[in-house]
Amino acid sequence: MRAMLMLLAAILLSGAASPRHSIARQPEILLFSHTTGWRHDSIEPAVAALTKAARAKGYHVVASEDPALFDDAKRVKRFAVIVLLSTTTKPKEPGSEWFTGARRDTLMAFVRAGGGIVGVHGAADSHYHWDWYGRMMGARFARHPAGTPKGVVTRAPLDHPSIRSFPETAELVDEWYWFDDFDPRLLPLLTLDPSSIGEKGVNPRPVAWAHRFEGGQVFYTGLGHTKESWSDPRVVDHVMGGIDWAAKRGARPMVVIDDAAKRVQEPPPHGRIGRSTAWRITDGVPGRMMEYRKRALHKGAAIGVHPIDHDEVYAVVSGEGEVSSDGTTARLTPGMTAYLYTGAHVGIRQIGEKPLVLIIAYPLEGVPRK
Repeated sequence: MRAMLMLLAAILLSGAASPRHSIARQPEILLFSHTTGWRHDSIEPAVAALTKAARAKGYHVVASEDPALFDDAKRVKRFAVIVLLSTTTKPKEPGSEWFTGARRDTLMAFVRAGGGIVGVHGAADSHYHWDWYGRMMGARFARHPAGTPKGVVTRAPLDHPSIRSFPETAELVDEWYWFDDFDPRLLPLLTLDPSSIGEKGVNPRPVAWAHRFEGGQVFYTGLGHTKESWSDPRVVDHVMGGIDWAAKRGARPMVVIDDAAKRVQEPPPHGRIGRSTAWRITDGVPGRMMEYRKRALHKGAAIGVHPIDHDEVYAVVSGEGEVSSDGTTARLTPGMTAYLYTGAHVGIRQIGEKPLVLIIAYPLEGVPRK
């Protein structure tokens, strides 16, 4: 009888424990705000605002200003994202930098294992004597115009969680950073019109960007200098979207398209040579980052030779054709694919008796390369 009671107790205890085991672990983020350079008085409001917003989205939040945390690689490894909140150092004083020695190894290992980094404002004004940090961040702070003027910020025509709810243009009060060593491969998510703050120059200035770096995902925004920024839902949502992206969350739900509804009869582009049936498959997809087309070139039809400013892919579904790129011609048959490079002059024509049916894919202008 005693053995039966012990067995029953064990079963009940295991049953009571099972609901706890079924609960998914919350992703953890580190809000890190240690400074040795200029100390922004917006740090404390930022920690409060992001803690509240992140918890509402299901994150477990740890806030710290202790660089010794990075002495323990196993402890850092548990985070999904490290947020560097205006973590300034002194540009001319290497001794002001705390990512040194094994702490550098910890941060590099975190990123290379797929960890996310979010840099906010003064995070670009940091660790000037560590090249890897500058490459990870994407740029370094150079200077800023005086004061905190109201500037006009424009959202890029891209799908990214950090700008999904951001208005097309917005007036914001901030300290506007000018950057050195900006990675030319980066395409900004937000830009500033310099004339809106009385600065010279007609070209937009980068404010925020995101890139994949050595296995991790890095988002940076120059917004967030003022205390008032962190009571502005546009700024908080912008940074939270960056956190979601760095944590590999926040992807759009899929869009399923009925190809028949996108079919049109039209001459082929670039020369209008002959007739074609086109399926504009991705037209109307919100926030799309690439185009995906199907086109049937009827007998004698061709897409005329034209320069391309992005890589393109032609995959042959049926029929036969000839593709040319900068004077080199190749024959295409079903099951073959032509990859065409940026800057080439390309064209493709139908040959034979059957229509040449192609799948054509290319990135939209302004889409960041992975």
